[in-house]
Amino acid sequence: MIKKISKEYLQKELKKIHNFFVSQNYEVVIEKTSALLKKDPTQVTFYNYIGLSYKQLGQLTKAESILKRGLKKQPKAITLLCNLGAVYRNMEMFSDAEIIFNRALQINPKDTNVLINFGNLKRDLNKIDECIKLYEQAYLINDNIETLLINLAGTYQIIGEFDKSKEVLKNLQLKFPHNIIADKMLSTINFYNTDDNHQKLMIKKINNPDLASENKIPLYFALAKSYSDQKDYKKSSEYFIKGNDAQFNIFKNYNFSDELNLFNTIKEKFTNQVFSTTQSSDVPNLIFVVGLPRSGTTLTHQIISSHSKVYGGGELPVLNSILSKKIFDIDQLDQNYIDALSAEILALFKQFNQNLIILDKSPLNFQWIGFIKLLFPHAKIIHCKRNLKDTALSIYKNVFDGFSLPWSYNQVNLIKFINLYEDLMAFWHAKMPNYIYDCEYEKLVNDQNVETRKIIDFCNLAWEDNCINFEKNGPPIKTVSIAQARKPIYKSSVDLNKNYKDYLDFLEKIEE
Repeated sequence: MIKKISKEYLQKELKKIHNFFVSQNYEVVIEKTSALLKKDPTQVTFYNYIGLSYKQLGQLTKAESILKRGLKKQPKAITLLCNLGAVYRNMEMFSDAEIIFNRALQINPKDTNVLINFGNLKRDLNKIDECIKLYEQAYLINDNIETLLINLAGTYQIIGEFDKSKEVLKNLQLKFPHNIIADKMLSTINFYNTDDNHQKLMIKKINNPDLASENKIPLYFALAKSYSDQKDYKKSSEYFIKGNDAQFNIFKNYNFSDELNLFNTIKEKFTNQVFSTTQSSDVPNLIFVVGLPRSGTTLTHQIISSHSKVYGGGELPVLNSILSKKIFDIDQLDQNYIDALSAEILALFKQFNQNLIILDKSPLNFQWIGFIKLLFPHAKIIHCKRNLKDTALSIYKNVFDGFSLPWSYNQVNLIKFINLYEDLMAFWHAKMPNYIYDCEYEKLVNDQNVETRKIIDFCNLAWEDNCINFEKNGPPIKTVSIAQARKPIYKSSVDLNKNYKDYLDFLEKIEE
């Protein structure tokens, strides 16, 4: 018979474990909590700590296993269900996640953690109306949850409801005045005139000696944007440099040689590959919009996604998550492997929409063009090109989600990556003449009608007028282009780099 742990001892040990968890000592959490679990396997908290620690370590299968063990003991434990649903979401097992979240809501339809996590899942699936409904339900129950306010404000931005987003962000700043994510989010959708009060507030915050250095990063980028609006390019550049330097310092273990090795390996694998030159006239099942970040991929995505036969998925992680793990483990790309891998990847894409053409605009999929050609012969690839100095500036002006694109925050690495991109794209064009459509940003903004018709024709689609009025018809936007892509095509960003050339020297080192 198992002897349950005394309440006093349990509270004492859980306090220690919590401190280890907050300090990100996840291995210690797993070790100590597993020992407690052997003494009393009925405690829901133990399963949660172990499962969340495995999740943080990226060991999602182990996280799933321990949470399911807990549910066998306590089938109605909502925290276990919520955490398991979140793990399934990370594993991209979206159907399983939805089942788990619905199960939790049947037990308690007013659990805010479940509502928020379920909303996050719906946002991943681009089911934004359902996402907002879940967030708003949680908001009515408790409007003092910081992450909920951030998520709700961000989701309003995704669908272009900027006034609603500002309202939530103001509430967020009122309730949580030290939150700097709100400042960054507000800067994205705000235009700063001279003597702007929000700009003054951000300056006050960033000069606070108690503000941790890593928390200054969003403010650096937000202030840089505010001075850019005011055409004070000198101050804007100063803050962009500070923001990028601080962000790059986070990536302590990053080594650019990893990027170089990847590009070299890709070229090596396809050096002797002979591709079919037959151009498919069929309607594609997949469309990929690729290129450097900030090269016009979101604009192109919005145009094509406005077509009635296309589902705009945004930047989907599907291709990279599969190929980066599997493709280099095999010695040769035999047909059986290609067929199996193609079916696996296509199934992941189709979970977003079974009936429409899936459009993926993950820019760095340009690395996988050779694999796309082999795996999906009828797919279409549109390569977005833009003045490289404008592209580099726009990359440098933005902080990207999570820990992606570490090379973008260092001027030397940014130039190196652009050179690798140029070299690989030249390689693909030489291997597959006329397979990739080059969409030039400058041509698109200067002659929208003609260039848009060329893009739609390349995709073997019938013309629809919605593709011209994309800002009214386009799908949700989840990239850093969230405000720009809601406007009609504009030309003000062409040659923008000239305003910064005296303050950002690296721009002159980029060859056109």
